[in-house]
Amino acid sequence: MINYPNGFQWTALFCFLFHFLSYTQEQKPNFLIVLGDDISASNIGCYGSLNLNTTPNIDKLAKEGIRFTNMYVTEAMCAPTRAELFTGLMPYKNGCTVNHGATKKDVLSVVQHLENLGYRVGLTGKRHFKPSSVYPFEFVDGFTKNCVLNGKVAEEWSGVEEFIARDPNQPFCLFICSVNAHSPWDAGDTSSWDIDDVVLPKNLVDTKETRHYFREYLAEIRLFDEQVGNARNLLKKKNLENNTVFIVLDENGAGMPFGKWSTYDFGVRSACVMKWPEPNNHKLVTPAISKYCDILPTLIDAAGGKVPTNLDGKSLMPIITKKNSKHRNHAFFLYNSNGHEGTKYHTRAVTDGKYKLIWTLTPENIYGVRTINGFDYGHVDKIEDRHVRKMYLSWVAKAGYDKEASGFVKRFKYRSEFQLFDLDEDPAELYNLAAEPRFEQKVLELKSAIENWMKQQGDSGVKK
Repeated sequence: MINYPNGFQWTALFCFLFHFLSYTQEQKPNFLIVLGDDISASNIGCYGSLNLNTTPNIDKLAKEGIRFTNMYVTEAMCAPTRAELFTGLMPYKNGCTVNHGATKKDVLSVVQHLENLGYRVGLTGKRHFKPSSVYPFEFVDGFTKNCVLNGKVAEEWSGVEEFIARDPNQPFCLFICSVNAHSPWDAGDTSSWDIDDVVLPKNLVDTKETRHYFREYLAEIRLFDEQVGNARNLLKKKNLENNTVFIVLDENGAGMPFGKWSTYDFGVRSACVMKWPEPNNHKLVTPAISKYCDILPTLIDAAGGKVPTNLDGKSLMPIITKKNSKHRNHAFFLYNSNGHEGTKYHTRAVTDGKYKLIWTLTPENIYGVRTINGFDYGHVDKIEDRHVRKMYLSWVAKAGYDKEASGFVKRFKYRSEFQLFDLDEDPAELYNLAAEPRFEQKVLELKSAIENWMKQQGDSGVKK
């Protein structure tokens, strides 16, 4: 004989289920992601910057949380980087393979994935993605979406504060997308660095102009760091820190020669610092090879969802919880210019953590980026005072009498089909090992890996 629950028992069961579901909902973490703009990881303190006093807030967060030392973007340009971050798919899978490109209309983004798990998903600041149907964020007032404004840009935090505190019973995911340190570089306070003491990256030519603009760039990184500090203080103010995953990313590399618009590490290697609430608030520095496409699966996993199998990204939770120490065998990269951003130029690249192979598919063409050296291929820039072009012009002038500067200018414009670098010994990627007989097998191995990745991604390369 079956004993059915009586009224009291039904009520007790209902209350149990209600409280269980409420508890489960409460346990879903919030996500607050602060995203920089055109910042190379190597210029952040905890990533080895030799210019002090630039990122105290990020450095403090890194000491308390998790720092990924081998985090990469697939394509070092704003639109492809953001599409990868928001979709969990690399460029050829999500459709955005050139700067200012669009994501395929049938692709789902972080908005749909997390809304299906009960989240509010918002964004304030820079956008640089399309179409809107793929990215239906709740847009929050307070931060500018215009990344090319001159001078310090006003920011207002009340919209962010309202969004994160709106409903304590519903988890949120908010992206704070800064425009620092996108050029022009003229917004920050440079008084922390004497211009003669500024330490330049080894892949930049030392000129008066390079020093001037690099110091201005450092000052804008400091502005981004202040935004990181303000965001964290806001979480503390609202008593949200104990249930919020706080992530800091620096987007793609600096908008300088050999950075953005390339597959060099100065462009594709990204900072990624995370602070997790209990029970995952480990102090950890991990060399696990990881990609921007891994961030979305990590959010889905942490929110209790099932990560779709069609994503290129893989959840980082096994790394975060210290169950695994290895994540990927390789990170792959690409650069495409369709003639709008620069000359017709295409590269593919891969790293296994130690060696990096860059395969130029169009070595017969001059490399050109319209904002840097457009004059080398006949482009007339409408902005007369463009900072990065003035930096590069100072290199050209110095190349007239300085052998090292001349070598950098030639290396920027003319690139061999294969470049192999030992990232441990040569992190600035200055010494090409591809032609040395002892590395012949390594070149073949990494070239084969690139070919397999291109096939898997549906990337046909360039038809010659």
